[in-house]
Amino acid sequence: MVDTLTTAQHDRLLNLVRRSPAFIGMRVVVHDDLVRVVDPHELEIGLGPVFDAVTGVPVDQWADLVDDRLNRIVGALVNGESELDGPVEHVIDRIYARLRPAEGSPVEWWTYAPEIAPGLLMVLALDHSDRVAILNDDQVRRYGYDQLIQAGLDNLCGQLPETYAISADVYVLTGGDYVGSAVLVMPWVVEAVTGDREYPDGVLVAMPNHGTLLFHVLREGAAARYAMGEIARVAAGFHADDSGPGQLSPYVYWLPSGAGYLEPVAHFDGDANGVIGEDVTTHYSADFAAVLNGLR
Repeated sequence: MVDTLTTAQHDRLLNLVRRSPAFIGMRVVVHDDLVRVVDPHELEIGLGPVFDAVTGVPVDQWADLVDDRLNRIVGALVNGESELDGPVEHVIDRIYARLRPAEGSPVEWWTYAPEIAPGLLMVLALDHSDRVAILNDDQVRRYGYDQLIQAGLDNLCGQLPETYAISADVYVLTGGDYVGSAVLVMPWVVEAVTGDREYPDGVLVAMPNHGTLLFHVLREGAAARYAMGEIARVAAGFHADDSGPGQLSPYVYWLPSGAGYLEPVAHFDGDANGVIGEDVTTHYSADFAAVLNGLR
């Protein structure tokens, strides 16, 4: 539908979206094909259904159609999905574990969601063709956290892109809306991409947005330090691009082997002095420093 609109019609439609009463009390960012609600909830709404709603309809009738479609979508996202009123088997293959920044999220609805890195939550999402709906406490309680999280993690394993980039042992995976969240199944990712089943010193990882995952398997000291800087710089670029998938974090993290919590170890801090190598700030724990210094 969007390809059949004139520039003026497309601009009018986006203006109707911005002014829709469906978003009263919310702070939104409207892009060409989606809306991001950033406060008081954090939602991502594809505009495909809105475009479909006005197909073939005179422009002067668009306002009510846009408001009705957005009201229904926002209501489903905020108040719960009717699809979850039935057997969980109907939706279990569309449940995903997913990263979400805690800041700006309705955390009082998601008390089930553990923090897997400072300021990053692991939530459960129901995937739709045009949006992602985060499950609330009542929905998780109804079906059981253990069942849902196991399905959510298993389903992530089908979300890796078929191809990836690699430079100096830094892997850059870009693709669909769950690629960044694949850090939650990192042992499987490492084996699937590199063939390595064991990495006793852990991995460096970054998830700058929902569609990107970068990692380096810790093996050798000089390579690890180089990879840390490269990952920090690349992650900063992806994170700064707000035209792509929703941002997650600009940090580089250390994921120890067998651990479920990510420790931030570095981030890009600009090249204010114009000195190569001084644009990345590191912040090691004693444990990570010991591992890094112990690498050959």
